Amino acid sequence: MKLRTLAFIAVAPIAFAACSSSSSDTKEPVSTTTTVVANAVGKYEHRIGENSSPTNVVEFKKGQEVQLTFINAKAADEVHLHGYDLSTGDMEIGAAATISFTADVTGDFEVESHKTEDVLMIVRIIK
Repeated sequence: MKLRTLAFIAVAPIAFAACSSSSSDTKEPVSTTTTVVANAVGKYEHRIGENSSPTNVVEFKKGQEVQLTFINAKAADEVHLHGYDLSTGDMEIGAAATISFTADVTGDFEVESHKTEDVLMIVRIIK
């Protein structure tokens, strides 16, 4: 019985140390900005470079008519909405281009610049 107790006392600190984690192992939570577009025709304007981020989420309801307008003041571009496979086509510097569709599929969909391949925002379609 004493041998078991001594073994536990010797092993316990090692087991507790292995289970603990240092503060350098923890990750900071990612801050997400969600914009809810609740009007009948969901119009949203995105200025590329100003609020471009995969943590920028724009939310629409299923069945809503959606109009996403994109402007890139710094470069010619083309923007693509994944999942719906829609594109603005070629965009001149500073010119506005719009993707229009009916939100008939729920989920999160990346909007990507073809020039930089950056995710500009996430379009979220909810029920």
